[in-house]
Amino acid sequence: MVRIPIACSLAADDAGARVEEWRQFVSRRVVEIARSVGSARLRLEDGDEALLLATDLARREKACCAFFEFRLVLLPEAVWLEVEAPDEAAAILDELVNLRRN
Repeated sequence: MVRIPIACSLAADDAGARVEEWRQFVSRRVVEIARSVGSARLRLEDGDEALLLATDLARREKACCAFFEFRLVLLPEAVWLEVEAPDEAAAILDELVNLRRN
């Protein structure tokens, strides 16, 4: 099995801007977070805009942080963004999903 390094290819300024994007997304578009070992499920608010923002942000995050895995789960009652990370990236995943409202 090939191990993907726990690394981000963004420059420091770009990484700061990305963290702010995640903070805004989680604060404004996520209505519930379910955290388990190695993964987090973010329930998106209803509507197409939340889905489009989740897709765009997840694709860009995967491009710079290949160790993350993202999946959208479309259910009749909810849409979830699932995020998985290896054990070594648990703290990064925690930071990503704990960017709740201030």
